[in-house]
Amino acid sequence: MRQFQDALRRGVGDMKGWIAAREVELQRGLQRSEQALDTYRRGVERAAQSAQSAVVSKTEQLMEAGASRVLPRPAARSIAPPKPSNPSTPTRKPAPAQPAPTAQDWRQEATAQFLAAARGAQDAFTLGLGDQAYAGLGAVGDVVQGDDFGASYQNRMAQERARDAADAQNYAAARTTGQVLGVGGQVLVTGALLGPLGAALVPAARGVRIAQAAPLIFRETAALAGAGGGVGAIGQAAGDISRRKIGTPGDYGGAVVGGALGALAARRGNVAQASAAAGLTESVAQDTLDGGLDTQSAARGRESAAAAAIVGGLVGRSATRHADSMSRKDKELTGEQASRIRNFVRGDRTGPAAKTKEDLPGGGYTFPDLRSYRNGVVSELIESKFGRSARLSKRQLQAVKAFKNYRVDHVLPRDIGAVFGLPASILYPWEQGLEQYPSRQEGRAP
Repeated sequence: MRQFQDALRRGVGDMKGWIAAREVELQRGLQRSEQALDTYRRGVERAAQSAQSAVVSKTEQLMEAGASRVLPRPAARSIAPPKPSNPSTPTRKPAPAQPAPTAQDWRQEATAQFLAAARGAQDAFTLGLGDQAYAGLGAVGDVVQGDDFGASYQNRMAQERARDAADAQNYAAARTTGQVLGVGGQVLVTGALLGPLGAALVPAARGVRIAQAAPLIFRETAALAGAGGGVGAIGQAAGDISRRKIGTPGDYGGAVVGGALGALAARRGNVAQASAAAGLTESVAQDTLDGGLDTQSAARGRESAAAAAIVGGLVGRSATRHADSMSRKDKELTGEQASRIRNFVRGDRTGPAAKTKEDLPGGGYTFPDLRSYRNGVVSELIESKFGRSARLSKRQLQAVKAFKNYRVDHVLPRDIGAVFGLPASILYPWEQGLEQYPSRQEGRAP
């Protein structure tokens, strides 16, 4: 048995020696290839320079010969010898000309900018975990070569941090752009993953909006985002009061960004998904503005998104069901009230509540629910609809085609759910339950 073990050791030693020899041969081969490639490149550059010089010289000779045949030869002038310079006066040497950047330099600069942006996007998208994963995989490879895992991991992490610092110093704009794109991708991926959860809490089948419904104009979209941002700021202030601690400007900035994004996402009808996007965006934005992402940012963002989705989804589901079960008269009044709010946001005044007849070209008439006025003149004829089963009548469809200022407003029960669910997810103090992450309450480490 001992002889077998000795033979096995010798075999392993021979194998290691053979591998080491092959590695040395491979390195030598690579060095020889690099040297040969470098020699070939220098030869090509010298040949190109020689050919360029020859062409330029020949062109100049031809131009001089042609000019001497066409133009008269100038009279010879005596050239005075240069005056001797004063030895006590120092002479300034001309500054050497700076070489113009070549196409290769531009390509290298563009590549460096792109890689810096990609690394910034990767850091933001993975909340810094990408560097750790890369260092861990590299350390595993080093262990196979006989190195210590802990030391190798620390060295590789130091290299990643140094590279990130160099990108932030030399390519700040590219890295920042990449980080913004990374956060945006993170929000999109999270929304896609939480889609089934949102569909379970607030079914998207709560009605389809009428095709003739007027879309939001820019002013309405801006007001919607501003309202969401305002709710986010109020939620941050309420949290500060409950914790008896004043938040940082970054806390309020992140809350405004998260609330605005959630309000815009809620327009799609899935309040749970919109609440999750608001919670995740607020957490990531606050960490980014308050000194940068750290190792706990991933956990805080994930739990913020989940908690906001649950709170917003449950409240939104209750409000949606209540709105869906209202009487027909209450639905009509709710739809008209929504149109009045929309007129106010658009900067118009709503006319008297009494409905008046509007004659249609080609015969027939309709009774618009409301009329909006601007500068004392009728701006729009408004037909307000509410509910999943709301449809336009034959005369109303005729009015859509006949009048350019005929506006159809259609409110769905899920819109009412979003009105109540999203603010609830922002204002509800669910952050108090994140006790395992004290930096959320006690301030983040710089």
